Amino acid sequence: MLHRQQAHYALIQGLYWAVYCLMVGFASAYMLDVGFTNAQIGLVLGSSYLFSMVLQMVIGAWFSRHIRRLNQAVACTYIPVVVLSLGVMLLPLGKGPLAAALAAMFTIQSMMQPSVNALHQSFEQEGQPVNFGLARGVGSAAYALSSFAMGRVLVRFSPGILPAVYGVVTLALILALLTARTRPLIKAGTREDERGASYAGILKKQPTLILFLLGAGCMFLTYSFIDNFLLQILISIGGNSASLGTAITLSAMTELPAMLLFAHFGAKGRGLRIYLASIWFWLLKDILTFFAGSTGMLYAVQLLNFFSCAIYVPGMMYYMRRMLPLVHLLRGVTLAGTVTTLGSLIATVLGGWLIDAAGVRTALGLVQIFAVSGTVMMTIALVYADRYRPSDQ
Repeated sequence: MLHRQQAHYALIQGLYWAVYCLMVGFASAYMLDVGFTNAQIGLVLGSSYLFSMVLQMVIGAWFSRHIRRLNQAVACTYIPVVVLSLGVMLLPLGKGPLAAALAAMFTIQSMMQPSVNALHQSFEQEGQPVNFGLARGVGSAAYALSSFAMGRVLVRFSPGILPAVYGVVTLALILALLTARTRPLIKAGTREDERGASYAGILKKQPTLILFLLGAGCMFLTYSFIDNFLLQILISIGGNSASLGTAITLSAMTELPAMLLFAHFGAKGRGLRIYLASIWFWLLKDILTFFAGSTGMLYAVQLLNFFSCAIYVPGMMYYMRRMLPLVHLLRGVTLAGTVTTLGSLIATVLGGWLIDAAGVRTALGLVQIFAVSGTVMMTIALVYADRYRPSDQ
């Protein structure tokens, strides 16, 4: 049943991913329109990934130590995005200040992802179960709808309207966060040494979590390589830009039903087994992408997203909740966000160079090494987690 808390958290996830789509998904459209080169666009996006990777760990540690109402802290962190959007619209900024403003907005948006995911538990503390998979699936649907709608809008209007859209949708997200009815992740009376545990301290207590994180980073390196250079992969087997749109649509349409299905099995206590199976389907998807010899085959491979990549985020939340007490949940989710961002950053920076040096097919074959390694490490971590119960369960 879609109760108030479920609907409100789904709204927050939907608005978060709508903002992400408008910012990152249409970054090239806006920046090309105002005179940036492709290299400059890559520099802005790459720097935002790098800053996000570092700052999300700092923010996660600060929130874990000092913040009790996570929704209020996230809302306050988004205020500079609205201010910067107004500045970009109203001030005659040169390329340097404009690049800095855009990088700052993109960084804030990316670094808030672990906190928005961890907010799920703050909603659930109100006493009613909140289906994370449903809410995250709404986020995926919002991303797809925002992409479709903005694509149609940009047929009639200049990409110069995008900063205004950032500001409006971010303001809606802030209002949704501030009006949320949640309870603290950090309970009153929690000891300071528990509240302030370091990332290293958490990993020392849970050494197999290190394997999970390394494995996730490796898997996302391969995933991001395929995602970032999917057009080049399609062209190598006879596809074109239209094929890219079809492939992305086929992949995206699997996310909401996959997340709902995982939530169903998770509620029955079978979440880790389903998650483990999805990791091997993810490896299968990567390998079949390498062997796909036509666009039709690659389209079919994209549908495997239903059994694999689409389950990663709700599965990761299920795993972290199983491995860590509530007081450490935000840090665990932040660590997962950091390693996946690192994998994506490496794929973004080195992927193009590797394609230029070795060709698309050879580069795609080489990154399978990371997919295999990541699958093995995550499998070991998940097998261990099936025998563990955190202390606050």
